[in-house]
Amino acid sequence: MSESNIQHIGIKDYFELTINLIARDLKIHRHLHFLSLSGVDTSLLSLQLNQDIFKLIGFEKTDLINEIEEWYFKQAERVFTIDTVNNTKALLELSAEILNGLNKFRILAVPNKKSAF
Repeated sequence: MSESNIQHIGIKDYFELTINLIARDLKIHRHLHFLSLSGVDTSLLSLQLNQDIFKLIGFEKTDLINEIEEWYFKQAERVFTIDTVNNTKALLELSAEILNGLNKFRILAVPNKKSAF
């Protein structure tokens, strides 16, 4: 995302967009998990939205260490206990928690960079 694009989106809209993108990734993660339990090979169905989420939050490719991705997918497993159709509130709360955790990682990974916010 270029700096000029960031200047045209409000901070509230940025957070809402990011939380909703994480929520969509969690729903996909949940569906793929249950498909794989049924014996379906889901390896080709992965959209890898997590990489776009990381870019949106401000991670650079060199910042994306395995620990962050492992943490993200471990947190994503929490969606298995949520009814994503009837409990949107819980899904969005989990998504917000994940965003907060990723922001903490970003601050630790890039301590000398100024935040885009």
